Amino acid sequence: MTSELHRLRAKDVMNKNVQWATATENLRAAGRRMAQHGIRALLVPGAEPDDLPGILTSKDIVNLLGTQDPAVLDELHVADVMTRPAICVPAQTNLVDCINLMRMSGVRRMPVLDGTTVIGLLSTSDVFQRTLGTG
Repeated sequence: MTSELHRLRAKDVMNKNVQWATATENLRAAGRRMAQHGIRALLVPGAEPDDLPGILTSKDIVNLLGTQDPAVLDELHVADVMTRPAICVPAQTNLVDCINLMRMSGVRRMPVLDGTTVIGLLSTSDVFQRTLGTG
């Protein structure tokens, strides 16, 4: 299996159906869109075309709810809690390196890039499903 993980690239396992949010969108709208699409993250475009994207995760919202009233979701914007820039990975990166980068960085999802263009999102769930032969 290790040799397969070295052979497979981020682009082979990533999810190509990436959902986006704007930095000015309120957290309730962004969270609802995640729930509607059955996803756990939205990417946020950079201010300039070559800027790396930001990322908003369901964990960002849940952590906020641990200390704030749910009404804050209508008041705060994506830019207030997202991570920018997101930790990204080139499309040709092998899965072992992706796994180690996610582990060492403490992230579960990484945008996959072709140059500076986002072409997908790689998650630990994608790697898990591929490893077990269900993806």
